[in-house]
Amino acid sequence: MANNNNNLASDVCNAYKCMAIEEEEEGGLIVEGDDVDEGGETKNDFQYCLVGRFLTDKVINFSAMKNTMASLWCPGKGVYIKDLSFTLFLFQFFHEIDINRVMNSRPWIFDQHILIVKRLEENEQP
Repeated sequence: MANNNNNLASDVCNAYKCMAIEEEEEGGLIVEGDDVDEGGETKNDFQYCLVGRFLTDKVINFSAMKNTMASLWCPGKGVYIKDLSFTLFLFQFFHEIDINRVMNSRPWIFDQHILIVKRLEENEQP
């Protein structure tokens, strides 16, 4: 029985070695649906968008922040996170429930820095 478990563990490890994330897969999470046009691009609908800035002058590790915040928020329909500058970020959600939960559960902290967010108003640009 132990030998069988070792073979199974070895098979799983070998399967993971074959997996690789390609550069094109490293972008934000986009959920297929009404918010994505035929070309696969996210529409510029800022209905469920937040603009955020961390209270620091340090440069934020965007990749780590993106993964951490998406894991903390666990939005049901996903979130797309884009860096607008070194200190300003766009968080695009795809459902009212997700954005309300993020707004009502503040404050959010990453790397010991508080995230200040503002919801975009109708027709407001980030």
